[in-house]
Amino acid sequence: MKRDVIIVGLFLMLACSAIVDAFLRAFYHKKYKRALLFKGIASACFIAFGAYNFFSREFSWPTLAIFIGLCWGIVGDEIIALCQLYPQKDTQYFIGGGVFFVVGHVFYMIALLMLAKFNFVAVAIVLLIGMLLSAIYGHRKKYLAPDIKSSLMLYLAIVIFFAAVGAGSFLVRGTLGTALFAIGGVLFTVSDNILFAFKYGHRPRYRQNVILHIAYYLAQFAIAWSIALL
Repeated sequence: MKRDVIIVGLFLMLACSAIVDAFLRAFYHKKYKRALLFKGIASACFIAFGAYNFFSREFSWPTLAIFIGLCWGIVGDEIIALCQLYPQKDTQYFIGGGVFFVVGHVFYMIALLMLAKFNFVAVAIVLLIGMLLSAIYGHRKKYLAPDIKSSLMLYLAIVIFFAAVGAGSFLVRGTLGTALFAIGGVLFTVSDNILFAFKYGHRPRYRQNVILHIAYYLAQFAIAWSIALL
């Protein structure tokens, strides 16, 4: 890996961590307009790193698909952040943001499809384990959103499938880039499970909001790093 990629990546990750801290503080104090701004800037960090990696190397369709997926993610971020500003439309914004994330995950999986074949046994095992653990976690947190519970479960299934495909691709291709895809998928799964518990669980805790955002931004940066390592 080139030295400039490492320097730019570490710098943007450090910048993102500082901005996420400002976002979490604004969220805690219910300054939601400021939180919306900080969240967008934090997400722009992984977009900038993805763009740097994409435009500084030879063009390829898989890396283009990854970069497009990152861009869909930042839009989903901002739409979900509107839930706090417009609580009367909470469900609409939450589902709308989720749709953008689903499209982003589809682009990530398209990139994996173009890169390698899969170990289908690994895909099946990771998918089953992920679904089982998510079901157990959801049952323990007792989600209080019966009207959209099926939508939440469908979304989680898509995210877990992405993690499973990443793992299956890594076992065939064996590159650091595909390993980061698998790690990113696992982190997305962790982040989304905690997000649903924080938003719809019967006993939400603020630390859940902190942990889910740490996992989320690490996931997006793992994907952005992968562009330079495929």
